[in-house]
Amino acid sequence: MSGATMQNFDPTDGATPITLPTQDPCCQSPCDPPWRTGPSCITFTETKTSNVALIAGAETGDFARGFIAITVTYTHDLCLVGKQHGGLAYTLTLLPGETMTLYQSDRYRRTTAETERYSVQTTFSQFLSSLYQQQNANDSSKLTQVLNSQTQSSTASGGGGINLGLFSIGASGGGGSSASGSSAVDQSTQTSANQFVSVANQAAQYTDLQRSVTVSSYEDSETIATTQRKLVNNNLCYAVNYFVRKVQDVYRGSTKVAAVTFQVSAGNYVSPVLTPAQIGLLPQQLRAAVEAALKTAPPVGEVVDHATTIAVPTDGVVYDPELAHCCALDPALERAALVKVEREQAEAQKIGLEIQLMALEVQRRQALLAAGTLTPFTPAPAETIVA
Repeated sequence: MSGATMQNFDPTDGATPITLPTQDPCCQSPCDPPWRTGPSCITFTETKTSNVALIAGAETGDFARGFIAITVTYTHDLCLVGKQHGGLAYTLTLLPGETMTLYQSDRYRRTTAETERYSVQTTFSQFLSSLYQQQNANDSSKLTQVLNSQTQSSTASGGGGINLGLFSIGASGGGGSSASGSSAVDQSTQTSANQFVSVANQAAQYTDLQRSVTVSSYEDSETIATTQRKLVNNNLCYAVNYFVRKVQDVYRGSTKVAAVTFQVSAGNYVSPVLTPAQIGLLPQQLRAAVEAALKTAPPVGEVVDHATTIAVPTDGVVYDPELAHCCALDPALERAALVKVEREQAEAQKIGLEIQLMALEVQRRQALLAAGTLTPFTPAPAETIVA
C-alpha cells in the first residue's frame, strides 16, 4: 500500500470519514498487457467461378473459340460489436420471503455424445456450411447430418466455396468444362454479400434452435450435470420478478474482393491461372477478348458493408430481476416497516453526528495546546455546599 486517500467531510451532515487504501496497479507481479477494445472478427473465404465464352482473333481472321474461367475470391468478415438479449427462456415471480431453487441445463449436452460436441461457433459454422451447400448445390444431406448431430466428413469436393478449416462451404465443381457456371451479376460483390448474410442469418437461427437452454423449477433424478441456482426474496413488502433471457453475440459484417484470377482455354491452348496484371503472358490474339471479359469481374479490393447485423446465440443466460410495483403488505404493516426504517436512519445519523462532535473536540483541544493553554479541557464541576 503506497498511500491513503482521505475524504473531506462536513461535521453538520453526520457523514463518517472513511480512509481507503490505494494499491499499486500491478501489486507484486508484472502488469498484464492491456485489453484490446477493437472488435473480434471471424473471416470466411468464398470463391466463385464464371465461364465466359471467348471468340478471339476476329479482327485478324484467325478465329479461336473457347472460354475463359474467371474466379473471384471473396472474404466475409464477421466482427463482434456487442451483445444483446435473446429469447425469453424462463420467468419466475418470488413473493416476499419466498425461496426457489432453479435448475439450469444445456439440452445440447444432454442429447449429444461427448465425441460429437462442439462449441457454439463451430455449430454456427457447421450450419453455415450445410446451408450454403443446400443453396448452391441443392443438396440437403449435409444439413440433415448436422441436424441429427452426426459427425461430418472432413473431405470436400473441389470447386469454389467458403473454407472453414474442417468445413468447405460452396458449390461443388471440377476442372475444365464441368466447373460451375454463373453470370456476371452473380459475381458482383453486393450479390455475394447479400447471399452470405442470408445464409448466416439462417445458420444463426438453426444454432439457436439446437443450442437451447432449459431452466425449470424441478429436475429429473436421472440428470447428472445441472446448475442449481437458489433465489431468495428477502423483501417484506414487494415481490420480485425474474426474467431469464439468452445472451447473443452481435456481429457486423463486410465482404471484400480478395483476388481475381482467370484461365483461358482456346482450341489446343490452355493458359496457366493468371491474374489480370499478367494478361501480357497471353498470346496477342487473345488479349483483347480476355480484357473485355475481365471487365465483368469486380475489382480487387472492393468492399461492401452489410446493412444488417447477425446475432449468434451463446451458451450463457442472464437473470434480469424486476421489483414488483405493488406492496403485498397490509397498509398498517407497511407503515410500521417504514417507521422502522426511519428510526434506523435516525440512529445512524445520531451516531455520525456524535463521531463528528468528537472529531471537533479533538481539534479544539489541539488548538488549545498549540496556543499554550494548559488549563483542563473540561472544567471541574462546581462544589455544592450543603448547609
